[in-house]
Amino acid sequence: MHEFLKSLSDKDVCQSMGICSIDPTVSALEELMTCELREMSFYIVKLHEFGEVNKEIESHLARALSIIMINTSFNKEEFKNYLKKLCQDKQKIKDKYVEYCKYNHVTCELIGLGYDLCEDATLSDMTKQGEFKMQNKYKNIPIERQRLLELITLFSKTTAIVLDFLKKVKEDTSEYDFELIRFFSLTNLTSTRCEKLKRRILEFSKIAYKIQEETNYLYEKRYGKRQSTRIQLSGVKGKSILVSGPDLVELEKVLDTIGEREINVYTNSMMFIAHTYPKFKKYKNLIGQIGTSDVGKDFSDFPGAILITQNFLQKIDNVLRGVIYSNKIITPSRIFKIKDDNYEPLIESALNLEGYLENENKKSVDIIHDFDEIENTLKSLEKKEVVVVVGEENTKENILEFNDKKIINLSCPIESDLIIFTLNKCQELNIKTDLFFTSCSISSINTLMSTLFMELNGIWLTNCSSSFINPHVSEALSEDFGVNIIS
Repeated sequence: MHEFLKSLSDKDVCQSMGICSIDPTVSALEELMTCELREMSFYIVKLHEFGEVNKEIESHLARALSIIMINTSFNKEEFKNYLKKLCQDKQKIKDKYVEYCKYNHVTCELIGLGYDLCEDATLSDMTKQGEFKMQNKYKNIPIERQRLLELITLFSKTTAIVLDFLKKVKEDTSEYDFELIRFFSLTNLTSTRCEKLKRRILEFSKIAYKIQEETNYLYEKRYGKRQSTRIQLSGVKGKSILVSGPDLVELEKVLDTIGEREINVYTNSMMFIAHTYPKFKKYKNLIGQIGTSDVGKDFSDFPGAILITQNFLQKIDNVLRGVIYSNKIITPSRIFKIKDDNYEPLIESALNLEGYLENENKKSVDIIHDFDEIENTLKSLEKKEVVVVVGEENTKENILEFNDKKIINLSCPIESDLIIFTLNKCQELNIKTDLFFTSCSISSINTLMSTLFMELNGIWLTNCSSSFINPHVSEALSEDFGVNIIS
């Protein structure tokens, strides 16, 4: 795997530095927000039974689910205000539900935190409530149901991230918003039979797969069909901006805002994918990719301004210096917030900083993204058996038991379009397929769970660290869905 992709898995540099532990305050507040969203989802589903739909609040909830704060810092005041806004949305739909129950003379089913966040709750109050919720989360709930509920929670959050990408390029995602909310609402039903939970997970798996398919299709329509490319990995003399994270639409806005001004733009981490889209090749000031497996070091060393986009997930608490901006819903600590998609402050900072004082020694990397080659290979294997390997090409020991099956290696861990294209072709050509994920990332875990419905010959996953995935989720994948966990 290319060096700059290593930070996308749970085997991150932060582990060797001893800074992967989760801040207890972050964990408590995330749990409290999850509880608030869970309660909102309950009333939204109930209102749908009366034919009452509030697309704005449903979209807001779906987007809120995409905020995964684990292993990063955040602006606590922003978090408190955001949580209060969610509480106000929840109160609106709860009041509407009670009103409909009275009008239709039916008994209301009410749930609640037993605590009002909408009024004068302080951050300390919220933290205490979050800690209480964590301690009593699965009290008197059997272990099998616990692990399925944890899987549903993670699957909901990772799908919300993909759906957030779709929202950038599709005006109306209300159908998917509700399907996500309805699925997440299952976490309220702690007495539901495990067989029903498993069935619903498989049903949602098909929906999540469809969300990924449509997202890939619309991004291809907007930016062109992805292709193999050579990416420059060295800096060029001049003012500089570094854009990190997965949001291509934000990168596009930054480049359009810069216009003809002489500022070189570099991608970092997951944003390397921009270089594989034809439309981004028209931007002459999009130079290349700057970065290693250590995002914190990348930011500290970069001589220009930095933008982290929505759903940027890497831990950057160890950044020593750097002028960093963000368009995230809740910004990390010590970060300047982009407001109303106005990137001029970012550009002004870049112009005031030195940038690269001279050209670095040129180096580059080739990214292979060839749909035609994969299709031709698969056509020659019609009705045979293949192993689709996603991630690092160092799996020889792990795939010995596959004997003479053809190995199709998709070297990049985040290219869901290649994975979906390959799986669809395998089904079309009646090829029995094993799917093997060799690294853990938000994208790979979501893609794995999105393929559970397909009845593949086998699904294989390298063992993910407990700091990345709750062990309950790994157990559920293994015990309840037959995923082979490789140590």
